[in-house]
Amino acid sequence: MEETAEAVLREILGKRFDELNETTRTILLDVPAATIRKAYAKLIELGMSPKKIDTFAHLLGNTPDTLQRNVACLKDLGISSEKIATNARLLSMNSETIRCNATYLKELGLTPEKIASRAELLSMNPDTIEHNANCLKTLGLTPEKSASQAHLLGNNPDTLQRNADFLKTLGLTPEKIATNASLLSMNPGTIRRNFEYLRRFFTKKVICANASLLGNSNSTVESSVQYLQDLKINHEKYASMTGTTTKCKRKKLLVILKERYGYSADLPREDKRELVEKAREFVKARPKVLQMTEKAIRKKFALAA
Repeated sequence: MEETAEAVLREILGKRFDELNETTRTILLDVPAATIRKAYAKLIELGMSPKKIDTFAHLLGNTPDTLQRNVACLKDLGISSEKIATNARLLSMNSETIRCNATYLKELGLTPEKIASRAELLSMNPDTIEHNANCLKTLGLTPEKSASQAHLLGNNPDTLQRNADFLKTLGLTPEKIATNASLLSMNPGTIRRNFEYLRRFFTKKVICANASLLGNSNSTVESSVQYLQDLKINHEKYASMTGTTTKCKRKKLLVILKERYGYSADLPREDKRELVEKAREFVKARPKVLQMTEKAIRKKFALAA
């Protein structure tokens, strides 16, 4: 007896079959059982888990050739197999639509690499993306800034405006909001909690001048403040440094130890202690060295004579 589409779908989806919306269920029941099995096998081959397939059950109505054609299109755009599996809705789109959307995103200034990293934008309606891009422009973001913060193009414009208005209530200027555009995608409640936590260490003026701190974890800020205080560096004056981890700053101190003072694990304990103190004094007198990259530190500070 020839198996039915319903029997195959119940085998693959289990109780999820009964939870499908009426439209999806009707469409899938019209698909030959053999096609559903082949589609399922292809999706597994592409790296989708059974649980993921349950979520995107409508993909079972596509032929393996259609799925493969879309995969080839996405890979041509530089999107990895892993990224394709996590953005499964792209597999049900027309490949020409995907290419048109990619072209439009390039016109907005997104690099091929940025498009590949934000593959979910390829599934959006270009009119929606254009509307969002205009919203960001209204908020003061340059095309270059919008392209670098491409995830914002997928946000609801009303949400972006609401978040911008909230940031203004904290004292951020429109220019500062545009510069720190990543904050526009954060939950206002999280930003409020971060702001209140930062007030333990900084004045409101300092926080607004270093708005990126609002996006940092409290633990990163607190440990960094403590580290700077230990070095006797004014943490308010160098507030921007508290946005990087203590581990990062310690690694830079170690670079100074090695590059400027010839620190080595083979040195006697007393010599090590003396060099560490010298390096700490060096950083205390030049706090901005902690803002440099390790490569820049190695290049600038040669071994002391």
